[in-house]
Amino acid sequence: MRLGPAEVDDLARGTALLGSGGGGQTDLAARVLRHALTAAGPITLLDAGDVGGGDGYVVPVGLVGAVSVFYERLPSGGEWTPVLAAILDRTRVAPVGVIAIEVGGVNGIVVFVAAAELGLPVIDADLQGRALPRIDQMSVAALGEPITPLAIGDASGRLLVLDGMPPAAAERVVRGALSEFGGWAAFAMRPLRVADLDRLTIPGSLGRALRLGARHAAWSRSADPHEMVAALGGRLLGAGRVMEVVRHRATVGFGRGSVIIKAHRGGGLLRLEMENEYLLALVDGRPVASTPDILCVVDRATGTPVPCDTVRGGLDVVAFHLPGPAFWWRPAATHAVGPRAFGLDIDPIRLGPQDRIDPLGPLDSPDSPDSPDSPPPERP
Repeated sequence: MRLGPAEVDDLARGTALLGSGGGGQTDLAARVLRHALTAAGPITLLDAGDVGGGDGYVVPVGLVGAVSVFYERLPSGGEWTPVLAAILDRTRVAPVGVIAIEVGGVNGIVVFVAAAELGLPVIDADLQGRALPRIDQMSVAALGEPITPLAIGDASGRLLVLDGMPPAAAERVVRGALSEFGGWAAFAMRPLRVADLDRLTIPGSLGRALRLGARHAAWSRSADPHEMVAALGGRLLGAGRVMEVVRHRATVGFGRGSVIIKAHRGGGLLRLEMENEYLLALVDGRPVASTPDILCVVDRATGTPVPCDTVRGGLDVVAFHLPGPAFWWRPAATHAVGPRAFGLDIDPIRLGPQDRIDPLGPLDSPDSPDSPDSPPPERP
């Protein structure tokens, strides 16, 4: 398919949902992509099976750093050309396309911005199938494959190339260097053989984002949350009011926190544990869903995804679960992204196709007498 301006809104909605509350807000990245499409025209999106020749190579690209800074300092054009050149100079391959380092959040859109700059097609695959905070949590690293050489850089010519480093060490070096790049940097890493994409990546993730976004466009204030979530292929965790958000700023690493949602009816409590993403859901103290599956919080009225860094008390929300990529449920990979990888002392909760989550008590409708959206009852 060819991705043009008409598909950008679906892509932005879908990648925001797959971010599981992280990966950055996608609205501004979508504007950047529309601008890039104006100059470059539609971008080709290929299934991995449609890329001729299994001996060809694709290059994972994206951005690393603080996505909040991305909103303050947008790409000026030319960010991905030097990092790609640095990788190709070391590996001596001619890429047939690029893939996203993560589909969730901003990087699911930025891959098309990079493709427009580089003049390459995008392959429908990524290295996370959702959003995750660290480069050593990419699928390649989880399977023990190298992620170097990698390069980070910007349009002014600043460039850092790492080689021969294990993923965890590369994560530490990149994280420490980002301040020198103004908070975020363009990223490219070791090319992957097309023949290895099924084994090393999450195929079809961008197509999933586009389908999710198209279905999500039908979200309406009057719709039943059960039906809307089911249309997205998800399971409802609860609909209610955010009562409290507690944040803990760790001295090392990322900030953590908890979100407490109280059902409009029944008074049940949903607690979401979060770091950069929503990681664990508990209904009345009972764990019901966790990473590597995807946990979403959306504004009940608009369906707009509510990221971890902006969720606040008083919001009227719907929380739900989406199946995570099958890749992360491989025994060799789950350790990298399960709850314990984030310091939560619980095994991952795997839900099968027939498993049901009992949400937070009976749901109200917008016309329910107990709904916060309903007018007050008339006095006798």
